[in-house]
Amino acid sequence: MYKEIRVFAENKPGKLSSVAETLGKAGIDILALEIADEGQFGVLKILTAEPERAKTALEEAGMTVAFNNVAVIEIPDRPGGLLQLAKALERSGINVTDAYGCILERGKRAVFVVKGEQISAIESAAGEAGLHVLEKLE
Repeated sequence: MYKEIRVFAENKPGKLSSVAETLGKAGIDILALEIADEGQFGVLKILTAEPERAKTALEEAGMTVAFNNVAVIEIPDRPGGLLQLAKALERSGINVTDAYGCILERGKRAVFVVKGEQISAIESAAGEAGLHVLEKLE
């Protein structure tokens, strides 16, 4: 299980740069980022190697921040690479409620960040399919 950082912000110019500046000044690298538009407000979903430190830095900058538990699954970066995980989740009857991905090494490794009702079941299904569940990112 991995801690994704969620930053809740008013949907207006400058919010993304504020988050990036705060984390940059703290020396924290953003490894993956997704922005969800929720009308007047948005949610920035961030993966970093240092979620606790990132949360503290963002809170100290006056931002509304929360952790969200997600499964971070390493998948092969090739056409059809996601299929192995998708089929494993389907076989286990797991519904994905939120997800995004990023490439770690082009042509070799990618990660898929998955949220569902039971994170441990997602991780088990991925492991049974021969995929590596990441508990830490570097």
